This record gives sequence, structure tokens and C-alpha cells, in this order.
Amino acid sequence: MMDKTLMVAKWFSDNNITVKSASFDGNVLLNKLCYYSKAMFLSLDKNIIQKDVEAWKHGPVLPYVYGQYRYDNLLGTNYNVNLADDEIKILKIINRVFGYLRAVDISEQTHDEKPWSSLKDKVDKKLNPKITDESLFKDYREEMLELYDYYKDEELNEKVEIINGRYFFITPDITLTDDEYNELCNLNTDDENITYYVSRDSEGNLMVY
Repeated sequence: MMDKTLMVAKWFSDNNITVKSASFDGNVLLNKLCYYSKAMFLSLDKNIIQKDVEAWKHGPVLPYVYGQYRYDNLLGTNYNVNLADDEIKILKIINRVFGYLRAVDISEQTHDEKPWSSLKDKVDKKLNPKITDESLFKDYREEMLELYDYYKDEELNEKVEIINGRYFFITPDITLTDDEYNELCNLNTDDENITYYVSRDSEGNLMVY
């Protein structure tokens, strides 16, 4: 039976557009999503990701997950993801909050956070130091509990579309017309790291926020 660390990695590979790409950026992002998931699980006293995390040049990495994605065909294998509903909820929250950052940006974000930054000297020496569970719990617990409390009652079942390089979370009931698609395509912003949420008001008009 597949261990839960691999189930988590497979869930992200099935539910995140960048991770599905079988690319370096996909592997970087996947490892950061597993990393933040581990932090949230630990914060909620759920230690289901038991594989080690190491501090590498591009941020935290689970070597086991890295290898499964790069060498062992994680994307092409039909693993059975047998996770409980409350575990899936955590993955949905992490995917919503962190899953649509560019790989370079999420890496830089982890560089600014204590679990990685406190080990930078060892990283520079290519020692791949371990980021301990204790460090994750101590440094992320408050943030992760706040995120969980904020999103725990939301369905988080929106479909995701990339339109003109931007991510749009679209409620499942919406089918975009050609005019609406063009409206989203021409949205006036230079910030590629913003995600948008799309719904309709009571009169059927498209709402973007």
C-alpha cells in the first residue's frame, strides 16, 4: 500500500496545474506544497507526512518526493489516494493558498522563513541539513492554525483555469461565454502572481475579485 506521503504528493500532482507539467518548476512547487502540508498537519496534531524534509538551494525539499516525481513516474502511475476527508481538506487549503505561486516565488518565500533561513550556512556548504518537525511546528503553527480556521468551512471545489498566464478560480456552475473569456484574458494587471476568483451575482453578471 502506498504510504501517505506519496498519497499527498499524488493528490497534488492530480490537482495542481503546475505540478502536472512534469517539469523542474513542477517538482519545486510540489515539494513546497508537501512541506507546507506537513507543517499544517503537524500544527493540527496529524503526523501523516513522515518523510524527512531537507534544506536545499531552492528551499525545503522532501528527497523521497523529489525522487518519486523526477525518477519514478509519479505522474504516470495510477496510485490509489486513500486519504480521509479531513486530510484532503488540508491539502485543498494548502493548494488554494500556496499552489498558484510561481516556483521561483514560493522558493524565495521559504528562504525568508526561519526553518530554512536558520540553516542557510549549511545549505551554502551543500550539506542538505534536515528541517525538523519541531522547527516546523514551532515556526508555522500559529500561521497554519489561522489558515485552517479561515478555510475549514469552505468547499474549495472551484475549477482552475489559466487565462493569459493568470490563474482563475471559477465556481463549478460557471461556463464562460466567449465574451467573458476575452474579458478575463484582457484583465488589466501586470502582476502574474495574483489569483482571481470568479462567480456570478444574483443577476447572472460575472464577478471577478
